[in-house]
Amino acid sequence: MPLMKAVQVSSPGADFEIVRKEIPEPGNNEVLIKVEACGICHGDAISKEGHMPGIQYPITPGHEVIGIVENPGHW
Repeated sequence: MPLMKAVQVSSPGADFEIVRKEIPEPGNNEVLIKVEACGICHGDAISKEGHMPGIQYPITPGHEVIGIVENPGHW
């Protein structure tokens, strides 16, 4: 299975770390985006520090992405 690089936070307050993860297959009504750039917002910073209730770690922050549709998934 092909791997990708991702940035994650392993536990509340931990440093960002680069990890390798399996590239997921998009599900119904999903697309796979090859991320070219990603922003980290204030909500991500709060989650990184462990101040967001209900978060399960490890987390991969960042939802403000720019990229290319790699796999259009199933519609």
